[in-house]
Amino acid sequence: MATITTTTVAVPFDYPSQPYMTLQPNDGSLWVLVAASTANTYELWRSDDGGASWVLRASVVRANIVEYSGIQITQDGWLHWCYRTNEGNQDRIYYRRCSAFTIGSTWQAEKLVASPSNGGVAGAYHTGLDFALERSGSADTTYVCIAVGTQVGANQGVTLYALTARPENTVTINNGLIAGTRQWLSPGTGRVGVSADKEHTGDGITRASSSPHVWVAWGRTSARMVKLSWSGGKWNGPTSPVVLVSSLPAQDSLAARWDGARWLVAVPDPTVTDTVLVLERNQANTETKTRSTPSHPTGVIRNCGINYNTSTGDLRVYAVGTSTAVLYYVDYVRATGLWTSWAQVTATAILGVNSWGTRPATAGPARYDVYTSHAGSPNILSHTRQVVAYPPSTPTWNAASSPFASSGAASVSAALVLDWDFIDADPSDTQSAWALSRQIGTGALAYFRASDSTWQATEQKNTGGTSSVSLASGWGSTSDAPHTYKVKVWDASDLASQYSAGLGVVPSQPASPTITAPTAAQVLTSDTVTVTWTVAEQSAYRVTLAYTSGGLLHDSGWQTGTATSYTPPTSLVDGGAYTVTVRTQNNQKLASAQVTRSFTVDYVEPPVPSTAAAAMPDLGIIRVTITNPAPAGGQPALSSQSLYRRRAGVTGDGDLVASGLASGAVVDDFRAVSGVPYEYRSVARGVNGTSAFGAWTA
Repeated sequence: MATITTTTVAVPFDYPSQPYMTLQPNDGSLWVLVAASTANTYELWRSDDGGASWVLRASVVRANIVEYSGIQITQDGWLHWCYRTNEGNQDRIYYRRCSAFTIGSTWQAEKLVASPSNGGVAGAYHTGLDFALERSGSADTTYVCIAVGTQVGANQGVTLYALTARPENTVTINNGLIAGTRQWLSPGTGRVGVSADKEHTGDGITRASSSPHVWVAWGRTSARMVKLSWSGGKWNGPTSPVVLVSSLPAQDSLAARWDGARWLVAVPDPTVTDTVLVLERNQANTETKTRSTPSHPTGVIRNCGINYNTSTGDLRVYAVGTSTAVLYYVDYVRATGLWTSWAQVTATAILGVNSWGTRPATAGPARYDVYTSHAGSPNILSHTRQVVAYPPSTPTWNAASSPFASSGAASVSAALVLDWDFIDADPSDTQSAWALSRQIGTGALAYFRASDSTWQATEQKNTGGTSSVSLASGWGSTSDAPHTYKVKVWDASDLASQYSAGLGVVPSQPASPTITAPTAAQVLTSDTVTVTWTVAEQSAYRVTLAYTSGGLLHDSGWQTGTATSYTPPTSLVDGGAYTVTVRTQNNQKLASAQVTRSFTVDYVEPPVPSTAAAAMPDLGIIRVTITNPAPAGGQPALSSQSLYRRRAGVTGDGDLVASGLASGAVVDDFRAVSGVPYEYRSVARGVNGTSAFGAWTA
């Protein structure tokens, strides 16, 4: 238990149902709102070390506050707050926010949400308040639904108000965000406890779906609730509420939470008064399950709260009994359907019985965070972090770092590396041990013993934090059926995960190709190369061409098939030195090692052609005449040539006009556009497979 601060205020936290502590989702810092010793001052304290130490970050002075809600932080870093004042014979409801990103944060101006007359009696119209938030990422706007307890004559219930808050510091009252009913009343008098939350994934912030429905629970001698469905950019209030339980002992607060899957409400059991009754409303809002805790160690329940484990969905109920003001907690474990025994949060009595609460859920650090106030000179405000013990999540295979990642096959002549990821909702938890199983085909399971690298018939728990194991070469035979590996882990508390999904590995042996052309150190007399090879078995191949000095020219990528020759579509430079690389996959898609061959190029190009172009407007053509000089000095004879056209002044290879042309060809270009200047060139191909590029001629 760590001290947050001290105060002379008699009730520094209003009611257990309100979360005065919250988590900054971007940096994991804890924030808590307290009533400070200085008159009418409310302080925000922040912890960056999980509650071990606290620093004052912001304060605000506001007179006439009668009660105030908990706080929430949204993804954009705004911290939100609501409160009720007694001013001008009115129960006034205000909304306010400040930036939780800014050092020395200051509160923005308050926004008056509602101001019904109270006849000069504070709380005669409104008592109890909470709110739910939805931030629209696309519109960068936060929608706020405020639920306030309401007394009208001999009837009481809840009234909803709404507003929008935008990043440019504008806050607007917008009750039109709630369609249908906004107020529900039934016979009764006295303070009304209220709790509100939206449907989220379990972290209290991230919406669970595209529809951020809002849930509201309220009551004093009964517990009622509504679900406001979101559609068409609005929340829709139903005509009538759901009565969860009636004939409750009078309550000043009513605790409720959305746990990521259901709506949870906790109230003192009206029948067995030393237990807490938990009411679970399903997401469809069609049925309610009830659960009763074991009997509280200190008798009749005076107040209670509820929380949940984000990872497992287990419930944690907090309550103060009658004989002492010591706060206790008890867990409901969903996996077993059983309750644990009540245990003390701290042995020190709660100041004023009601002045305590919890941060909603274990989301973030995988801890329950409890804040309490205790009598002193001055009074002490404390934080208790409760470690949650639960098994690590099922580990997952990190196949991307393994040699068989691309095909599922691995060489039995090389070590087999099996990698996995240790996953735990507690970011500070670590792996303490692991077990690895293997099944060959449909054979019996075997378990790896790390101490001597052998396989055993029974599970072997290997101590250590390693998240990978390397099985030595010879780990299998090419005649084996596929191997299936599964891994299990233990955390620092020696709690075990389930076995992972099976990782299938096909024992194989790569088939290496032999390059037959070009031959070693061959001198090619052509400006292209055709690579040929032989191999025992092949399902795919890959060929790359590069300069011997470095620099990749072409990569075929993996090509499926049994072809054993490939011509890279690249013109080789006369006098250049090159390296060609071939890699193949066997029938199990296991890749071979790379096989390389170096060669050089020495060739003579055919004579360089020239072109002459003449526009013939009457015929609508440009006539191009190609001149091919006679071969001389060992130049090869012309095999064929191609004519290309491009716009004058534009770079690039241009467009093909004609191919397969003979020496001295004349070409009529009908596709040239009138009024556009063009230039032409011919590319001659010699009988030795070399090319000569003519100059561009306008």
